[in-house]
Amino acid sequence: MTFWKNHQGFSLVEIMVAMVIMGVVVGAVYSTFINTQRHAYTQEEVVEVQQNLRAGLDFMVKDIRMAEFLTHSDHTALVNAPVQMLVDSNGDGDFDDTDERPLLSLVSATSMHGYARINDATVNGTNLELDVAVNTMQQFADGDSARVFRAVSLTPVTDIYPVDGTPSGDQVTLDISGGGYSAGDIQSGDLLVRMPGGAANGDFPLQIDYRLVDAASGDPNMNELQRRVLDMDGNVIEEFQLIASNISGITLAYLDDAGAVTSDLNKIVAVQITIVGQTDATKTGRSNFSGVKDRSLSTTVKIHNGVML
Repeated sequence: MTFWKNHQGFSLVEIMVAMVIMGVVVGAVYSTFINTQRHAYTQEEVVEVQQNLRAGLDFMVKDIRMAEFLTHSDHTALVNAPVQMLVDSNGDGDFDDTDERPLLSLVSATSMHGYARINDATVNGTNLELDVAVNTMQQFADGDSARVFRAVSLTPVTDIYPVDGTPSGDQVTLDISGGGYSAGDIQSGDLLVRMPGGAANGDFPLQIDYRLVDAASGDPNMNELQRRVLDMDGNVIEEFQLIASNISGITLAYLDDAGAVTSDLNKIVAVQITIVGQTDATKTGRSNFSGVKDRSLSTTVKIHNGVML
């Protein structure tokens, strides 16, 4: 018996149709993959922008709240109060001139945000043991610099001393081996204030400056928010340090006690801040990628320390 086998294969038309279908499927899969990847990269940069906005706003809020802290009435809380921190004053489309990036400047006894009310002080050899208000000692750490101020007279009553050991049990210990302290200098109700590491005994009060500087990017809208600390004679205690990046602008409004906008430094009791950031136009913000994405944060900050404690 003879068996016939069908040796006929695929025709050229069938092969071409299969290749076309496969090409469409592969193209669709590839397009989906690319779009998903672009979305992931874009979201990653958007998250970075949002984190920078929160970091920048958090620093500014803390410093503005502490403005005029333990300072005399002859110092206003703000020294320089720009409405915009980027100003194209000559209309040339950039912010490269010296007057187009104004500083936000404020005054405080410290730039470190930490303080505690003292209940009692005991000298133990070269250590000064301070009993402080409950749950406030955690604002200090071993090696920090600290100084005691009298809230009523708004004056420092000790030199700047290092914190000796990790504070515990509502007690902070200062190393006074450098001298300058006499028993009885501190009274109940005085304030222990954390100071910047580079501050000297004569540095009171301090000035804190904020500025926006051009970032290392091909996108002219990319700026870095930086912060520095000076004494009132203009001597640098801490050089400008990066606070936040991906910043495209900061707008400020200054309010008096009636809630009206004012430019009088003596009447400012609160500051409205709007900080804007965006993705980099040379990265995910490219027009052929996903385009620039903008984000912003706003808040109103009351200056709490314009009165004696």
